[in-house]
Amino acid sequence: MTESHLAPKADEAVATGALMPLVSLLKHYKIGLCLFLVIALLGIPVAWIKGKSFYSATAVIYVAPRVANILSENKEQEIPSYQQYKQFSEQQAGTVGRYDILLAALNKMGEKRFIWQKVGETERRAAERLQAALVIKPVNDTYLISVALESDKAEGLDEIVNTVVETYIENAHEEQLIYASKERVQVLYNQRDKLQSIIIDKKKELAALSQQLSVTVFVDSTVNPYDQLLAGSQLAYSEAQRERITAEAGLLLFEDPKNPKTTTTALDAVVADIVYKDSGLNSLKANMYERRSELVKLISGLDPKHPGHEQIKKQLEVIEAEVVEAIKQVTQEVKHMLVEERRSKVTLTGQIEQDLLTQINTQKKNASWFSTHYNDALALNRDLKSLYEQLKQVEDRISFLELESKAPGFIRLESLARSPEMPIRGGRKKLLISMVMLGLISGLAVPVIIDLLDRRIRTAGQVEKLLGYKPLVALLESTQESAYLKLIADQKRRLALALARENNHAGGLILLTSVNHQSGVTSLAMDLAKDYKNMDERAVVVEVNPLKQDQRYVSDHTSFGLLDLIHDAELLVSQVVSPADDQYPERIAIGMTTGDLLFGHQRLQAALTKIAKTYPVVILDAAPVLFAADTEFFIGISDITLLLIAAQQTKPGELKRAVQLLERIGPNVVSFVVTRLQVFKGGGYYASLLKVDASVLKAGVGLLANYFKKKS
Repeated sequence: MTESHLAPKADEAVATGALMPLVSLLKHYKIGLCLFLVIALLGIPVAWIKGKSFYSATAVIYVAPRVANILSENKEQEIPSYQQYKQFSEQQAGTVGRYDILLAALNKMGEKRFIWQKVGETERRAAERLQAALVIKPVNDTYLISVALESDKAEGLDEIVNTVVETYIENAHEEQLIYASKERVQVLYNQRDKLQSIIIDKKKELAALSQQLSVTVFVDSTVNPYDQLLAGSQLAYSEAQRERITAEAGLLLFEDPKNPKTTTTALDAVVADIVYKDSGLNSLKANMYERRSELVKLISGLDPKHPGHEQIKKQLEVIEAEVVEAIKQVTQEVKHMLVEERRSKVTLTGQIEQDLLTQINTQKKNASWFSTHYNDALALNRDLKSLYEQLKQVEDRISFLELESKAPGFIRLESLARSPEMPIRGGRKKLLISMVMLGLISGLAVPVIIDLLDRRIRTAGQVEKLLGYKPLVALLESTQESAYLKLIADQKRRLALALARENNHAGGLILLTSVNHQSGVTSLAMDLAKDYKNMDERAVVVEVNPLKQDQRYVSDHTSFGLLDLIHDAELLVSQVVSPADDQYPERIAIGMTTGDLLFGHQRLQAALTKIAKTYPVVILDAAPVLFAADTEFFIGISDITLLLIAAQQTKPGELKRAVQLLERIGPNVVSFVVTRLQVFKGGGYYASLLKVDASVLKAGVGLLANYFKKKS
């Protein structure tokens, strides 16, 4: 359907008025009052029988997100995320009420367990009943878990709760602080003994190798001692070779290898230098030269023929000979000493070189044996180091487990339960008040719920919401108080004016149909015809409802009807029209009995055209569209179609089916009229509108009274 003057689109925000609590209360006040009285009176015996006072005792447990370690941090005892902590906290809340913990708590109480355990009740049944009675839950946005127990007896509640909490904390301390700590420590002890035994065996092997190799320290970072020894021998051998070569070169400098008896110039130079510097020789020469000087003095004054001259000359020759002999002897001795020294040095260095070479060869022969055993010793040393590290880790872990097993852990007691002094709920007075309040709430809610469950349309706003179009007019139920008649007449007048404006564009054939029976179609059709007459417009109402003929169309003036006009083309329109009177307008009855269907649609349309020539406005009173197939024919030929929707009897599903049928037919102009609306007491649009009309009328009457009073 498209928007038109008679069917404008609905507003985006439509107030349906379906929910009006005050209206529902006033409408169903008897039901609400009876419900309130029944529940309130029923509360008296219920409060007397069930009105017990209940007491509660609550203990609080602290669940830490991480354990405060004594010695060092332990990643096993950390909860890394909030989600995991939440899951852990919920798991602990479920563990508190575990059957074995509750059973252990009851046994721990001894004879006091009979505060909870009934006479003749088994321990299992008592523990299960305690399990169902305990209220254990994490406290939101905290690290706490509350453990509460309610009972109609205050005695011993705190002792039961505290014993349960203490038993749980002891169990949690053993299970959750360090999982299987005793078993883990025992495993570590066994591992320590095993490592110590291996270390002792390794040390014995290392000591034996140390004795064989004559090495006390085996270190990977240092060079093999035997390699150092061999390297030292090689170095010493190299130095011995250099010294031998040096000695041979020195000997070669003093002695000719081809003729060892001849001397070299270098030897003569060295010998000459040594002789020249020889202190003994120089002393001898000095004494000889001093004596020679004295003899020279003596001979210088003598004649060669003097007998003493020859004697002195001989003495001088002896002195010269002695000096030369001394020099020669010293020279020979020095030569011999130097050459022999060089020869002995060559012999010594050669022997040292040969001995070192023999030593190196011997060391090379023993190097493989030494290296194998030395590497074995290094491997043993590395194994011992690794074993000592493992032993240290094991001993550290043993110390940690033994020490940290005494730490507080994740779980600890925050506060003990205290003996209850006042009841937290219950009591006959509270229960009675609760029943009265329940009755009051039920008495207020049930009338509203009754109206909410009633699927029938009650307001024009509901129609607008369902269809998406505004109803052309909403008519009140005419059987209501007489004060509403003026408003009803005004609404119908507005409808007639709207149709008259539309007639100028669409035509004068107006069809009135409805969703259901008893929708006020006939009454509205006749009232519209009267309004048209008041507007100086001739209008006739034609009954085309074969399902239920209305006696208001029958008159003494004529016995003919619409079907007679269809069958007899010679029959005049005036012969089938019942004239207007004080109650009804001009109207045409359907005529003879037809059953449930009309026939001869072409002749029927010709008859309607004949009537339209006499009356500018023809109003068709048709059967409900959902119940009569002929109504679809009238919708197709009518200029304007009005669908009447009766409040308090039409359901949303019926209305939707009727609108879908109209959309399939495609009428020229269609609009909707809501009829039989009720004026609700306690609220609603029409109730407020009537109040305004009454106040305006009262003000107008008062104004006129004052006017006439002044005139008089």
